[in-house]
Amino acid sequence: MKKLVFLGLLGGLSLAQAQAGTSPFVDVPPCHWARAAIEAIARPDPNLRPQPSALLAENALRQVFEGLRCNDPVWSQRFLLNPSAAFGQSGVRLDGFSLENLQTQLSGNQATLRFRLLAVLDGAPVRRSGEAQLVFGEQGWQVVYASLAALNLPVFPR
Repeated sequence: MKKLVFLGLLGGLSLAQAQAGTSPFVDVPPCHWARAAIEAIARPDPNLRPQPSALLAENALRQVFEGLRCNDPVWSQRFLLNPSAAFGQSGVRLDGFSLENLQTQLSGNQATLRFRLLAVLDGAPVRRSGEAQLVFGEQGWQVVYASLAALNLPVFPR
């Protein structure tokens, strides 16, 4: 009986993993230790859509950096609007980051986030202050790439 339950769970896990990327948990980056478990248990309702909120706008900005930290620019692109064709090919590694003093202004389907960034690029700390523009659409909040390119960081080539 235990073996049958185990095999059933194992089969369910493999089916869920085949649908990777469909998880509604957009705040769990791809290299997070719990990502596989989250993907395995997630059953997104295709009829549900995220609603514009400051929290989700801030999360979109954070996930752009999380994807880069995880060396997964495809994850970051999910949260970017009109990224450069050179995005993800800079060869510079984002070892870590910190976003501070997030100030968010919402106006309908647009948001502006003011922030301070500490990024560790190839082991060297870099500080920037920035203002990210976001647009809410079918896929949720997306950060306008040009607003991140204005940070003049090699991870956001123009």
